[in-house]
Amino acid sequence: MKSLQPAERLNTLLNANWKLPSTKRDRFLQDPEEHDFWQADHITAVAEGGGGSGMDNFRTLCTPCHRIETSKLHQRLKSKRLNEGAEGSGKQMDIMTAFSKVKSTEEKKKKKRKRKRVAD
Repeated sequence: MKSLQPAERLNTLLNANWKLPSTKRDRFLQDPEEHDFWQADHITAVAEGGGGSGMDNFRTLCTPCHRIETSKLHQRLKSKRLNEGAEGSGKQMDIMTAFSKVKSTEEKKKKKRKRKRVAD
């Protein structure tokens, strides 16, 4: 990309369906960097169990293709969450919610033990 003149670079990017952020457009055209155009992508997404894989789980994608693949992943994850919710299985929760539920369960047990002692 650096071998192209800024006007040629702009036409090439637009023909490849590149969405140039207006805040970075001048830098993309005048002083492009490698990470502007290529992204590392997990073949099996981390969110789908690919986080512990080796280098064979990586591929290089152009930025527009990586954006498309990421969008597809978000749709799969959203669909999965909706399906799990519809089936009545537990919804995925954040770590703070998980710990607060553990804490509230422990507090309920303590209160129950206290009430039992008072009743005895």
